[in-house]
Amino acid sequence: MILPLVILVLFIAYSILVFFYWSAWKSVPDFNGTNTTYSVTISVIIPARNEEKNIGLLLEALKKQTYPANFFEVIVVDDHSTDSTARITQGFSFVKLIRLEEDGINSYKKKAIEKGIEAASGELIVTTDADCIPPANWLKTIAACKEENNAVFIAA
Repeated sequence: MILPLVILVLFIAYSILVFFYWSAWKSVPDFNGTNTTYSVTISVIIPARNEEKNIGLLLEALKKQTYPANFFEVIVVDDHSTDSTARITQGFSFVKLIRLEEDGINSYKKKAIEKGIEAASGELIVTTDADCIPPANWLKTIAACKEENNAVFIAA
């Protein structure tokens, strides 16, 4: 009899906590940047392993960004792909391709991001997965957030 009562109390407490978090999250206003000056350089790092079906779509989306191309670089870190991920990537002249050579490490994706950061020259480091397709204003919005809020860390 006591166990069901304890479970019910914990369930109610957990539900209240989830509702509190949800309402707090919903109260955060959407960021709609108005900054149109371009001064922040951005390095986009993409760790990719066997992403031949996705990498071309992502790189096409990055080519269509409204942020000026001379203010961002794209670095793809090929993480031991056995498909044509690297060949597809090489078809995009604006992309720097790095091949991860290390074997026997604990986390290949973390190592790929680390290698990308080492090669990056941008003021901001932005990472994305190869199976994501960002909207055209993605980098422009991130740069505006940095400029307007003097942000030191942006998570989205």
